[in-house]
Amino acid sequence: MMTNDIVLNERELRRQNRPGLWFYCSVAAVFVLSLLMYRREFGFELTDLSIHSQIAAEFDFSDLHTITSRLAYPLWHLMVACLYQLGLPLEWASPIICALCKTLTFVLAQRTLVGLCQGKIKENWLTLTAILLMIVTCIYIEGVNFGVYRGVGSPNVWHNPTQQAVFVAMLLCMPYLCHCWYEFERMLPEKGDQAMLPWGKVILLAILLMGSLACKPTFMQALLPAAFAMFLVELLRHKRNWRYFMQIILAFLPAVAYFLLQYLYYTGVVVEYTSGVEIGITAQSAWLSIRNTLMMSAFPLFAVICCYRKGFFKDRMVVLGLLMTLFSVIEAMTFRETGMREGHGNFTWAANSSSFFLWVTMTGVFLRDFSIDLRKKSLSLVRKLGYSVGFALLAWHVGSGIFYLNFLLTTQNVF
Repeated sequence: MMTNDIVLNERELRRQNRPGLWFYCSVAAVFVLSLLMYRREFGFELTDLSIHSQIAAEFDFSDLHTITSRLAYPLWHLMVACLYQLGLPLEWASPIICALCKTLTFVLAQRTLVGLCQGKIKENWLTLTAILLMIVTCIYIEGVNFGVYRGVGSPNVWHNPTQQAVFVAMLLCMPYLCHCWYEFERMLPEKGDQAMLPWGKVILLAILLMGSLACKPTFMQALLPAAFAMFLVELLRHKRNWRYFMQIILAFLPAVAYFLLQYLYYTGVVVEYTSGVEIGITAQSAWLSIRNTLMMSAFPLFAVICCYRKGFFKDRMVVLGLLMTLFSVIEAMTFRETGMREGHGNFTWAANSSSFFLWVTMTGVFLRDFSIDLRKKSLSLVRKLGYSVGFALLAWHVGSGIFYLNFLLTTQNVF
Protein backbone atom coordinates (compact mmCIF):
# COMPACT_ATOMS: atom_id res chain seq x y z
CA MET A 1 0.00 0.00 0.00
CA MET A 2 1.41 3.39 -1.07
CA THR A 3 1.86 6.11 1.57
CA ASN A 4 3.06 9.72 1.69
CA ASP A 5 6.51 8.34 2.54
CA ILE A 6 8.22 8.54 -0.82
CA VAL A 7 11.34 6.78 0.48
CA LEU A 8 9.28 3.62 1.06
CA ASN A 9 7.21 4.16 -2.09
CA GLU A 10 10.25 4.53 -4.32
CA ARG A 11 11.92 1.48 -2.78
CA GLU A 12 8.84 -0.68 -3.30
CA LEU A 13 8.23 0.52 -6.86
CA ARG A 14 11.90 0.00 -7.74
CA ARG A 15 11.62 -3.61 -6.60
CA GLN A 16 8.60 -4.12 -8.82
CA ASN A 17 9.92 -2.28 -11.86
CA ARG A 18 13.58 -1.44 -12.39
CA PRO A 19 14.33 1.71 -14.43
CA GLY A 20 14.45 0.87 -18.14
CA LEU A 21 16.49 1.86 -21.18
CA TRP A 22 14.69 5.19 -21.61
CA PHE A 23 15.79 6.23 -18.13
CA TYR A 24 19.45 5.38 -18.69
CA CYS A 25 19.48 7.06 -22.11
CA SER A 26 17.98 10.14 -20.47
CA VAL A 27 20.70 10.11 -17.79
CA ALA A 28 23.37 10.04 -20.50
CA ALA A 29 21.66 12.81 -22.48
CA VAL A 30 21.31 15.09 -19.43
CA PHE A 31 24.99 14.61 -18.61
CA VAL A 32 26.26 15.30 -22.15
CA LEU A 33 24.05 18.33 -22.78
CA SER A 34 24.81 19.76 -19.33
CA LEU A 35 28.53 19.27 -19.91
CA LEU A 36 28.33 21.22 -23.17
CA MET A 37 26.47 24.04 -21.42
CA TYR A 38 28.94 24.27 -18.55
CA ARG A 39 31.88 24.15 -20.95
CA ARG A 40 30.41 27.21 -22.62
CA GLU A 41 29.85 28.93 -19.27
CA PHE A 42 33.46 28.26 -18.27
CA GLY A 43 34.69 30.20 -21.28
CA PHE A 44 33.49 33.52 -19.86
CA GLU A 45 35.85 35.24 -17.43
CA LEU A 46 34.64 36.79 -14.17
CA THR A 47 31.58 34.53 -14.05
CA ASP A 48 30.61 32.52 -10.97
CA LEU A 49 31.80 29.30 -12.59
CA SER A 50 35.15 30.74 -13.63
CA ILE A 51 35.75 32.42 -10.24
CA HIS A 52 34.83 29.33 -8.21
CA SER A 53 37.00 27.20 -10.50
CA GLN A 54 40.01 29.39 -9.79
CA ILE A 55 39.33 29.07 -6.06
CA ALA A 56 39.28 25.27 -6.43
CA ALA A 57 42.54 25.37 -8.39
CA GLU A 58 44.20 27.13 -5.45
CA PHE A 59 43.35 24.33 -3.01
CA ASP A 60 46.50 22.70 -1.69
CA PHE A 61 45.92 19.44 0.14
CA SER A 62 49.26 19.81 1.92
CA ASP A 63 48.14 23.21 3.28
CA LEU A 64 44.71 22.79 4.86
CA HIS A 65 44.35 26.54 5.39
CA THR A 66 43.73 26.94 1.66
CA ILE A 67 40.66 24.75 2.18
CA THR A 68 39.41 25.78 5.62
CA SER A 69 39.52 29.46 4.59
CA ARG A 70 36.68 28.56 2.20
CA LEU A 71 34.56 26.71 4.74
CA ALA A 72 31.30 28.44 3.67
CA TYR A 73 30.84 26.01 0.77
CA PRO A 74 33.83 23.70 0.26
CA LEU A 75 32.34 20.53 -1.26
CA TRP A 76 32.07 21.54 -4.92
CA HIS A 77 35.53 23.10 -4.77
CA LEU A 78 36.98 19.95 -3.21
CA MET A 79 35.55 17.74 -5.96
CA VAL A 80 36.94 20.02 -8.67
CA ALA A 81 40.28 20.29 -6.86
CA CYS A 82 40.57 16.49 -6.75
CA LEU A 83 40.09 16.17 -10.51
CA TYR A 84 42.45 19.08 -11.13
CA GLN A 85 45.14 17.64 -8.85
CA LEU A 86 44.81 14.33 -10.70
CA GLY A 87 45.79 16.11 -13.90
CA LEU A 88 42.48 17.01 -15.54
CA PRO A 89 42.55 20.53 -17.01
CA LEU A 90 40.47 23.02 -15.05
CA GLU A 91 38.34 23.82 -18.11
CA TRP A 92 37.15 20.21 -18.01
CA ALA A 93 37.24 19.46 -14.29
CA SER A 94 34.73 22.16 -13.36
CA PRO A 95 32.18 21.46 -16.12
CA ILE A 96 32.36 17.71 -15.42
CA ILE A 97 31.55 18.18 -11.73
CA CYS A 98 28.71 20.58 -12.62
CA ALA A 99 27.33 18.13 -15.17
CA LEU A 100 27.55 15.29 -12.65
CA CYS A 101 25.61 17.40 -10.13
CA LYS A 102 22.96 18.24 -12.73
CA THR A 103 22.66 14.56 -13.68
CA LEU A 104 22.34 13.46 -10.06
CA THR A 105 19.69 16.14 -9.56
CA PHE A 106 17.81 14.68 -12.53
CA VAL A 107 18.06 11.14 -11.15
CA LEU A 108 16.88 12.18 -7.67
CA ALA A 109 14.05 14.30 -9.09
CA GLN A 110 12.90 11.35 -11.21
CA ARG A 111 12.95 8.98 -8.24
CA THR A 112 11.12 11.57 -6.11
CA LEU A 113 8.42 11.83 -8.78
CA VAL A 114 8.16 8.04 -8.82
CA GLY A 115 7.61 7.99 -5.07
CA LEU A 116 5.13 10.86 -5.18
CA CYS A 117 3.04 9.44 -8.02
CA GLN A 118 2.69 6.07 -6.27
CA GLY A 119 2.56 4.02 -9.48
CA LYS A 120 -0.33 6.04 -10.96
CA ILE A 121 1.74 7.23 -13.93
CA LYS A 122 4.08 5.23 -16.16
CA GLU A 123 7.71 5.76 -15.25
CA ASN A 124 8.74 6.80 -18.76
CA TRP A 125 6.41 9.80 -18.49
CA LEU A 126 7.94 10.70 -15.14
CA THR A 127 11.42 10.51 -16.68
CA LEU A 128 10.33 12.99 -19.35
CA THR A 129 8.83 15.20 -16.63
CA ALA A 130 12.11 15.11 -14.70
CA ILE A 131 13.93 16.28 -17.84
CA LEU A 132 11.55 19.24 -18.06
CA LEU A 133 12.19 20.02 -14.39
CA MET A 134 15.87 20.43 -15.27
CA ILE A 135 15.11 23.38 -17.58
CA VAL A 136 12.01 25.15 -16.15
CA THR A 137 12.61 28.74 -15.20
CA CYS A 138 10.57 31.62 -13.88
CA ILE A 139 7.92 32.74 -16.34
CA TYR A 140 9.22 35.20 -18.90
CA ILE A 141 7.30 38.48 -19.03
CA GLU A 142 8.40 41.06 -21.57
CA GLY A 143 9.64 44.21 -19.88
CA VAL A 144 9.97 42.57 -16.45
CA ASN A 145 12.76 39.99 -16.66
CA PHE A 146 15.01 40.56 -19.66
CA GLY A 147 16.62 37.28 -20.64
CA VAL A 148 14.42 35.48 -18.06
CA TYR A 149 16.80 35.22 -15.07
CA ARG A 150 17.82 38.81 -14.33
CA GLY A 151 15.85 40.65 -11.70
CA VAL A 152 13.78 37.63 -10.69
CA GLY A 153 15.80 34.42 -10.20
CA SER A 154 14.91 30.92 -11.29
CA PRO A 155 14.40 27.38 -9.98
CA ASN A 156 17.17 26.41 -12.44
CA VAL A 157 20.36 28.42 -12.85
CA TRP A 158 23.31 27.62 -15.08
CA HIS A 159 25.96 30.11 -14.05
CA ASN A 160 26.42 29.21 -10.38
CA PRO A 161 28.26 25.92 -9.75
CA THR A 162 27.70 25.59 -5.99
CA GLN A 163 23.94 25.79 -6.50
CA GLN A 164 24.16 22.65 -8.65
CA ALA A 165 25.68 20.78 -5.73
CA VAL A 166 23.12 22.01 -3.19
CA PHE A 167 20.23 20.71 -5.32
CA VAL A 168 21.64 17.19 -5.04
CA ALA A 169 21.92 17.51 -1.26
CA MET A 170 18.43 19.00 -1.00
CA LEU A 171 16.81 16.10 -2.87
CA LEU A 172 18.60 13.68 -0.54
CA CYS A 173 17.73 15.53 2.68
CA MET A 174 14.07 16.36 2.17
CA PRO A 175 12.60 12.92 1.43
CA TYR A 176 14.66 11.43 4.25
CA LEU A 177 13.62 14.11 6.75
CA CYS A 178 9.97 13.42 5.90
CA HIS A 179 10.67 9.68 6.14
CA CYS A 180 11.88 10.24 9.70
CA TRP A 181 8.52 11.85 10.50
CA TYR A 182 6.49 9.08 8.87
CA GLU A 183 8.50 6.47 10.76
CA PHE A 184 7.45 8.18 13.99
CA GLU A 185 3.79 8.21 12.90
CA ARG A 186 3.95 4.48 12.12
CA MET A 187 5.46 3.64 15.51
CA LEU A 188 3.16 5.90 17.53
CA PRO A 189 0.08 3.61 17.83
CA GLU A 190 2.18 0.67 19.05
CA LYS A 191 4.89 2.35 21.14
CA GLY A 192 3.08 5.46 22.32
CA ASP A 193 5.27 7.71 24.48
CA GLN A 194 8.29 5.48 23.82
CA ALA A 195 8.24 5.94 20.04
CA MET A 196 11.76 6.79 18.89
CA LEU A 197 13.78 6.51 15.71
CA PRO A 198 16.61 4.00 15.40
CA TRP A 199 19.74 5.98 16.15
CA GLY A 200 21.18 5.00 12.79
CA LYS A 201 18.48 7.06 11.08
CA VAL A 202 19.24 10.04 13.33
CA ILE A 203 22.94 9.86 12.45
CA LEU A 204 22.22 9.52 8.72
CA LEU A 205 19.90 12.54 8.83
CA ALA A 206 22.60 14.56 10.60
CA ILE A 207 25.15 13.57 7.93
CA LEU A 208 22.81 14.55 5.10
CA LEU A 209 22.11 17.93 6.68
CA MET A 210 25.81 18.63 7.21
CA GLY A 211 26.50 17.53 3.63
CA SER A 212 24.01 20.04 2.30
CA LEU A 213 25.77 22.82 4.21
CA ALA A 214 29.12 21.73 2.82
CA CYS A 215 27.62 22.37 -0.62
CA LYS A 216 26.10 25.75 0.21
CA PRO A 217 24.05 27.15 3.12
CA THR A 218 21.25 28.57 0.94
CA PHE A 219 18.97 25.53 1.16
CA MET A 220 19.33 25.41 4.94
CA GLN A 221 18.45 29.12 5.13
CA ALA A 222 14.92 28.04 4.23
CA LEU A 223 14.85 24.55 5.76
CA LEU A 224 15.95 25.46 9.30
CA PRO A 225 13.03 27.81 10.08
CA ALA A 226 10.61 25.61 8.10
CA ALA A 227 11.58 22.44 9.98
CA PHE A 228 11.53 24.30 13.29
CA ALA A 229 7.97 25.51 12.64
CA MET A 230 6.69 22.10 11.54
CA PHE A 231 8.26 20.11 14.36
CA LEU A 232 7.32 22.72 16.98
CA VAL A 233 3.64 22.34 16.03
CA GLU A 234 3.97 18.56 16.22
CA LEU A 235 5.73 18.77 19.59
CA LEU A 236 2.81 20.77 20.96
CA ARG A 237 0.49 18.03 19.68
CA HIS A 238 2.66 15.19 21.04
CA LYS A 239 4.16 16.63 24.23
CA ARG A 240 4.71 13.21 25.78
CA ASN A 241 6.93 12.14 22.85
CA TRP A 242 9.72 14.54 23.75
CA ARG A 243 12.33 11.78 23.24
CA TYR A 244 11.62 11.64 19.50
CA PHE A 245 11.78 15.41 19.16
CA MET A 246 15.07 15.46 21.06
CA GLN A 247 16.40 13.05 18.43
CA ILE A 248 15.39 15.47 15.68
CA ILE A 249 17.05 18.34 17.55
CA LEU A 250 20.24 16.31 17.94
CA ALA A 251 20.21 15.53 14.20
CA PHE A 252 19.95 19.25 13.38
CA LEU A 253 22.35 20.49 16.06
CA PRO A 254 25.65 19.98 14.16
CA ALA A 255 24.11 21.58 11.08
CA VAL A 256 22.93 24.60 13.08
CA ALA A 257 26.43 25.08 14.52
CA TYR A 258 28.05 24.80 11.08
CA PHE A 259 25.41 27.13 9.60
CA LEU A 260 26.22 29.83 12.17
CA LEU A 261 29.94 29.40 11.54
CA GLN A 262 29.38 29.80 7.79
CA TYR A 263 27.64 33.12 8.30
CA LEU A 264 30.33 34.33 10.69
CA TYR A 265 32.68 33.62 7.80
CA TYR A 266 30.38 35.26 5.28
CA THR A 267 29.89 38.47 7.26
CA GLY A 268 33.60 38.98 7.86
CA VAL A 269 33.88 37.85 11.49
CA VAL A 270 36.05 34.82 10.66
CA VAL A 271 37.59 35.98 7.38
CA GLU A 272 38.30 39.63 6.59
CA TYR A 273 37.15 41.59 3.55
CA THR A 274 34.01 39.63 2.73
CA SER A 275 30.64 41.25 3.35
CA GLY A 276 28.25 42.67 5.88
CA VAL A 277 24.50 42.34 6.30
CA GLU A 278 21.81 45.00 6.45
CA ILE A 279 18.50 44.04 8.04
CA GLY A 280 15.16 45.72 7.34
CA ILE A 281 12.03 45.43 5.22
CA THR A 282 11.13 48.13 2.71
CA ALA A 283 8.08 48.36 0.47
CA GLN A 284 10.28 47.67 -2.56
CA SER A 285 12.05 44.66 -1.04
CA ALA A 286 8.71 43.18 0.05
CA TRP A 287 7.13 43.64 -3.37
CA LEU A 288 10.14 42.27 -5.27
CA SER A 289 10.48 39.15 -3.10
CA ILE A 290 6.76 38.33 -3.45
CA ARG A 291 6.67 39.10 -7.17
CA ASN A 292 9.78 37.07 -7.88
CA THR A 293 8.50 34.06 -5.96
CA LEU A 294 5.18 34.17 -7.82
CA MET A 295 7.04 34.29 -11.13
CA MET A 296 9.44 31.48 -10.18
CA SER A 297 6.74 29.20 -8.77
CA ALA A 298 3.52 30.14 -10.57
CA PHE A 299 2.78 26.54 -11.55
CA PRO A 300 3.60 24.77 -8.24
CA LEU A 301 1.76 27.41 -6.20
CA PHE A 302 -1.30 27.10 -8.43
CA ALA A 303 -1.01 23.30 -8.16
CA VAL A 304 -1.40 23.63 -4.38
CA ILE A 305 -4.77 25.33 -4.93
CA CYS A 306 -5.81 22.95 -7.69
CA CYS A 307 -4.92 19.76 -5.79
CA TYR A 308 -6.12 20.80 -2.35
CA ARG A 309 -8.35 18.21 -0.71
CA LYS A 310 -9.12 17.16 2.83
CA GLY A 311 -5.93 15.77 4.39
CA PHE A 312 -3.74 17.51 1.80
CA PHE A 313 -1.30 18.82 4.40
CA LYS A 314 -0.63 15.37 5.81
CA ASP A 315 1.97 15.23 3.04
CA ARG A 316 5.00 16.68 4.80
CA MET A 317 6.89 17.26 1.55
CA VAL A 318 4.16 19.73 0.62
CA VAL A 319 4.14 21.32 4.08
CA LEU A 320 7.90 21.79 4.17
CA GLY A 321 7.96 23.05 0.58
CA LEU A 322 5.41 25.74 1.35
CA LEU A 323 7.07 26.70 4.64
CA MET A 324 10.47 26.93 2.93
CA THR A 325 8.94 29.17 0.26
CA LEU A 326 7.38 31.40 2.93
CA PHE A 327 10.60 31.80 4.92
CA SER A 328 12.71 32.35 1.80
CA VAL A 329 10.36 35.19 0.81
CA ILE A 330 10.74 36.74 4.27
CA GLU A 331 14.54 36.39 4.13
CA ALA A 332 14.75 37.90 0.64
CA MET A 333 12.78 40.96 1.68
CA THR A 334 14.62 41.37 5.02
CA PHE A 335 18.35 40.76 4.43
CA ARG A 336 20.69 42.62 2.08
CA GLU A 337 24.45 42.51 1.64
CA THR A 338 26.81 45.40 2.21
CA GLY A 339 30.49 45.78 1.50
CA MET A 340 32.23 44.07 -1.39
CA ARG A 341 29.23 41.78 -2.06
CA GLU A 342 26.61 44.51 -2.17
CA GLY A 343 24.11 43.76 -4.91
CA HIS A 344 25.20 40.12 -5.34
CA GLY A 345 21.79 38.89 -4.16
CA ASN A 346 23.07 35.95 -2.15
CA PHE A 347 20.16 36.19 0.29
CA THR A 348 17.80 35.38 -2.57
CA TRP A 349 19.42 32.00 -3.23
CA ALA A 350 17.18 30.36 -0.63
CA ALA A 351 14.22 31.38 -2.79
CA ASN A 352 15.77 29.66 -5.82
CA SER A 353 16.34 26.48 -3.81
CA SER A 354 12.84 26.53 -2.29
CA SER A 355 11.30 27.11 -5.69
CA PHE A 356 13.03 24.08 -7.20
CA PHE A 357 12.00 21.84 -4.32
CA LEU A 358 8.40 23.05 -4.54
CA TRP A 359 8.52 22.40 -8.28
CA VAL A 360 9.58 18.77 -7.84
CA THR A 361 7.03 18.13 -5.08
CA MET A 362 3.98 19.80 -6.57
CA THR A 363 4.64 18.51 -10.10
CA GLY A 364 4.45 14.98 -8.73
CA VAL A 365 1.31 15.72 -6.70
CA PHE A 366 -0.36 17.49 -9.65
CA LEU A 367 0.31 14.67 -12.11
CA ARG A 368 -0.77 12.00 -9.61
CA ASP A 369 -4.05 13.73 -8.78
CA PHE A 370 -4.76 14.46 -12.45
CA SER A 371 -4.24 10.78 -13.30
CA ILE A 372 -6.52 9.66 -10.46
CA ASP A 373 -9.29 12.11 -11.41
CA LEU A 374 -8.97 11.23 -15.09
CA ARG A 375 -9.42 7.52 -14.40
CA LYS A 376 -12.50 8.18 -12.30
CA LYS A 377 -14.06 9.96 -15.32
CA SER A 378 -15.90 12.24 -12.96
CA LEU A 379 -14.03 15.52 -13.41
CA SER A 380 -16.21 18.51 -12.57
CA LEU A 381 -16.08 21.61 -14.75
CA VAL A 382 -14.14 23.44 -12.03
CA ARG A 383 -11.50 20.69 -11.84
CA LYS A 384 -11.22 20.54 -15.65
CA LEU A 385 -10.64 24.27 -15.69
CA GLY A 386 -8.12 23.99 -12.84
CA TYR A 387 -6.06 21.30 -14.55
CA SER A 388 -6.20 23.23 -17.84
CA VAL A 389 -4.82 26.36 -16.18
CA GLY A 390 -2.18 24.23 -14.43
CA PHE A 391 -0.93 22.67 -17.67
CA ALA A 392 -0.95 26.09 -19.34
CA LEU A 393 1.23 27.52 -16.57
CA LEU A 394 3.53 24.50 -16.83
CA ALA A 395 3.87 25.08 -20.58
CA TRP A 396 4.67 28.76 -19.93
CA HIS A 397 7.47 27.84 -17.52
CA VAL A 398 8.89 25.20 -19.89
CA GLY A 399 8.71 27.61 -22.83
CA SER A 400 10.50 30.25 -20.76
CA GLY A 401 13.17 27.67 -19.91
CA ILE A 402 13.73 26.88 -23.59
CA PHE A 403 13.88 30.60 -24.36
CA TYR A 404 16.43 31.04 -21.56
CA LEU A 405 18.67 28.27 -22.86
CA ASN A 406 18.50 29.76 -26.37
CA PHE A 407 19.28 33.19 -24.90
CA LEU A 408 22.38 31.84 -23.16
CA LEU A 409 23.59 29.94 -26.23
CA THR A 410 23.07 32.73 -28.77
CA THR A 411 24.28 35.75 -26.78
CA GLN A 412 27.33 36.69 -24.75
CA ASN A 413 25.24 36.69 -21.58
CA VAL A 414 25.99 34.16 -18.82
CA PHE A 415 22.78 34.63 -16.80
